[in-house]
Parts: sequence; structure tokens; C-alpha cells
Amino acid sequence: MKKFIALFLLIVQLPVLAQTKVMTYNIRNSHAADGVNAWNKRKESFVAVIRKVNPDILGTQEVLLNQLKYLKTTLSDYESFGVGRNDGKHKGEHSALFFKKDKYEKVQGGNFWLSETPGVPGSKSWDAALTRICSWVELKEKSSSKLFFVFNTHFDHKGKIARRNSAALIHHFIDSLAGSNPVIVTGDFNLVPTDAGYTTMVDQSYRVPLKDSYTEGALPYTDCGFEVSNKDCHRIDYIFSSPQYTKSDYIVHTDNNGKYYPSDHLTVSVVLTLK
Repeated sequence: MKKFIALFLLIVQLPVLAQTKVMTYNIRNSHAADGVNAWNKRKESFVAVIRKVNPDILGTQEVLLNQLKYLKTTLSDYESFGVGRNDGKHKGEHSALFFKKDKYEKVQGGNFWLSETPGVPGSKSWDAALTRICSWVELKEKSSSKLFFVFNTHFDHKGKIARRNSAALIHHFIDSLAGSNPVIVTGDFNLVPTDAGYTTMVDQSYRVPLKDSYTEGALPYTDCGFEVSNKDCHRIDYIFSSPQYTKSDYIVHTDNNGKYYPSDHLTVSVVLTLK
């Protein structure tokens, strides 16, 4: 009996491994002329997917100010962070991060532009067609005081050089900011796994190497357009993490109304557990 009690006490005292459910979702900007798939016709179904998945951390892309206001109102249990890519305030698309208020505290946060002058709002470089941004936060898990970093971004859709250099730039900021703390990176990277930019993202020679959360056997695509019947799909939305994490429950969510998805991108979620 004494041995049983001692074993029980030992098990109770073992540290609980911190788990974080992470989600990335391209919202599709509300200015697009999408007809039956216009933002106001799908915003409730979009949020319903987020509610169903119930992520701890959510990275979003293409978020315009009216969409950001709606998400802040409807996802009131989350705190958000991010700025508009055009002016560093609220003009243009945001790569906004959301995190559970009851679970995390923001220690610090920042934004940088995917360009040769990352501190200049609205800047773009290389062969990029549009201004692109990365928003990041350092979070403290309230239950354990553990610190970790989350970066969220949206790479250019045309510039191959820009995408490769953007990947290297994100690694530079991770290496500069994160120290020995765990790192999560979410986003629409406009990269398939055979592209040079993807190779740069998972290059293990960086001080903080990243790994793709994709799991063999899962749906190998995320970018399908709105129509469920579309078969011309690609995997361009990713959740990367540093070596401190193990991954499980990687899912590409295919919620739809029988004809259309809530966005032109499918959302991805994964559970990351600190080793």
C-alpha cells in the first residue's frame, strides 16, 4: 500500500506537458468581388469553423479592418495583435494573431515587413508584387509561466525570390528574438513543398530550425478556392515549429455547405506539445 501511495504521489508531481492547439486560416479579404462568397455572406460560417476547432493560437491572413473588428467582437475570448501592412496601422491587410486571453499573456509583440527594409511600413523588395508583413508575439502561458514566440505571415503570391528571401528574413528575426524559447510560425506562404522558399523554411542549419507540422496521410492541400468540387488544389498554408515541440492531430478542415467552403483556403490545425 505504501508503495502504491508513493507511486501515486510521484505521478501527481510529474510536470504536465504544455499543449497548444494552433490554427492558421486565410480569411479571404472582404474587398474581393466574390459574389455568393462575399464576406458578409460567409462570415458566420467562417467563425463557426474557428469555434469548432477551438484553437489556443490562431494565425489569420488577408484580414481587412472591417473583418478584424468582426473577429474581435465574435471571438471575444481571444486577444488579437497585428497591424495593417500598408501603413503599420490599419490600412491594408493584417496578418493578425489571436490567442486565448485566459491561457496566455502577451509579453511583447512586433511587426516587420518582408523586404530589404523590414522596419519600414509598406515597404516591398525583390520581385514581390505586393507589400507583405509578418506579425509576432511573445506569449507567457499563465499556468506554467513558460515563454514562447508565435510568428504569423503571408508571403507574396508572385515573387519567387521574394518568397525565398522572406523565409530567410523570418529565420533572421526568429534567431534574433526567440533565444532558447520555443517558436511557432503560421501563415499562407504561397509555397508548395518543392519550392525554394519552403526549403529555406525547413533548413536545419539555422540556429532555431523549424519543422513542418504536416503528417503523412493528411489531406495534402489547403488552397482550393471556394468551390468544393474544385480539384486543382495545392498545399501552401503551414504551421511550423521549433524542435522543442512534438506534433499530433494535424488536420486540414474541410467544413462546407455542400457547395462552398467558408474561405478560398482550407484551415489547418495541429496540437503542439512541449517535450
